[in-house]
Amino acid sequence: LNMFQISQYELFPEIDEINHDTKIITKSQAVEILNERFGFEPQLVFDAIKSADNNFDYKSNLNPASGISRWGDINESIAQQLLLLGYKHERLNGQPTLINEKYKIQLVVMSANKSIGNIDAPISSNCPKGSETETKIKLNQPDCEIETWFLYYPSRGHAIYQSDSPELIFEVAKPTSVYVVNEDKIFPINHESRLIFTQDGESTSYISEFADESINEDSFDIGYKVTGSDE
Repeated sequence: LNMFQISQYELFPEIDEINHDTKIITKSQAVEILNERFGFEPQLVFDAIKSADNNFDYKSNLNPASGISRWGDINESIAQQLLLLGYKHERLNGQPTLINEKYKIQLVVMSANKSIGNIDAPISSNCPKGSETETKIKLNQPDCEIETWFLYYPSRGHAIYQSDSPELIFEVAKPTSVYVVNEDKIFPINHESRLIFTQDGESTSYISEFADESINEDSFDIGYKVTGSDE
């Protein structure tokens, strides 16, 4: 039995975001974009999450690092496979980053908030991030040499883990701005593209730069929490 750390405090501000037109795409179209623009299949990520979950399930609630260990397992598994596909792995200012110069992208892997997989709810990280994440997001300008994308996976506190056989989900999303909590803690927001993948069934995504459009996100409710065992 695994216990999840309760947030020490919560903040729930509303952020008004500009609504733009966007192009809705199907799961099969998202898979095609993932192949063409990122060079890998969704199953690579599903396998990484499943393997990390198996390791997580063997840990007890006495292990204070079960969440960070799961994050490390997912990062390691994805990195090992992407290195075989032409990616480079670097720790830019301490943050593990997967870089593909051919596709002109860099990927950062992190757990998501409860909105993962829900196109009608703004996606963000599960916990606040630091200055290196903010620096990478600021690179996402129209004339940028390399785009920053986040690979979001569900935390163990997500509703899918209430099932004995969770239907895994993940997203590859491009943030364009941040919500600043304080001088060294931010949340990624305003994702102009979200490629959503479910292990079973259909999913809907949206894109912007592929279609020369922008995002369509409404309000953003932040649950501010510290890193816990549900990563």
